[in-house]
Formats: sequence, structure tokens, C-alpha cells
Amino acid sequence: MEKQVKMIDEVLCISASYAAELFGVHRNTLAQWVKLGMPKVGSGWYPLKPCFDWVMEYRLGGDDEDDEEPKSDAARKLRFEAKLKEKQAEAAEFKNAVTKGEYIKRDEVVSELQRFFTTLKRSMTGISRRVAMEVAPYVDPETVRLIEQNIADTTGAVLQQMSVRGVYYAKKGKK
Repeated sequence: MEKQVKMIDEVLCISASYAAELFGVHRNTLAQWVKLGMPKVGSGWYPLKPCFDWVMEYRLGGDDEDDEEPKSDAARKLRFEAKLKEKQAEAAEFKNAVTKGEYIKRDEVVSELQRFFTTLKRSMTGISRRVAMEVAPYVDPETVRLIEQNIADTTGAVLQQMSVRGVYYAKKGKK
């Protein structure tokens, strides 16, 4: 054990063989980790605490998304690869939903809505004539025209407002 642990510049250090055993990796992996940013004190010696912290961050990619970015490039790469996989999974899920017919193409929706609103406009503009025809036997012709014109004006205003803002706000009348 004495050959595997020693103090270098007042820092507790472990040998390469002991570090490989401690982290459960091959010595060649340690050399790769050093290239990725793992601290090394001297030839074959690693500072215990900084190396342990680096390995934990490398393997786990940091504790939380809200914390500062991971210090090592490898940890950042691992985190972004995980985010990429999540986005790819979401895209595949969306593609499957489209394939199953759970989503409709935008052009189809626009076409259907245009057809619907055209039919709605025609129906609403015809209401004033139908109401006038219904009340004609009961009131004089000038009142029929006035009723028809008021309904047509209100319907036109509603349709105009819906086409501009999408919401109808009734005009406040004089009392």
C-alpha cells in the first residue's frame, strides 16, 4: 500500500495501478482520461481527490442541469450526446405519430378551414334574407328592410372582426 500512495507537494497521490484498480478501468484508460483533462501530478501519479472528482463528473456528467457546465470536454460531450439522443427520440416519436395519422399536414388543415369559413360566411350572410322573409307577413315592408339591413350589417361586422382579430367584440349601442 505504501508504494501505491504518497504525498507529492502536500497532495495525497495514488499510483497509476492503484488508480486503475480504484476506478475499475485499465491503465490505458487512465492515459486516455489524462488526454481528456484528468489531473496528473507526475509520471504514474494522480492526485486522489481531484481525480476522483474528475472521474465522477466524467461518468455522471455533473449533478444537475442548472449547475455550471461540466469542466471537462468529455463530460460536456457526454451531456450533449445525451441531449441529442433525447431530441432524436422525440423526433422519432413525432414521426411515428405522423405515420399513425395523429397529425395532419398544415396544407390540409388550411384547406379545410378555408372551405369551412367560406361555407360559414355564405350561411351567415343568408340569414338576414331568411329572417326578413319570416317576419314579412307580420310587419310593414319598410320594417322588413330595416330588420334585414340590421342583421346584414351585424353579420358583416362579425365576419369582418373575425377575419381581422379572430374574436368578436360587440359594438356598444346607444340607449
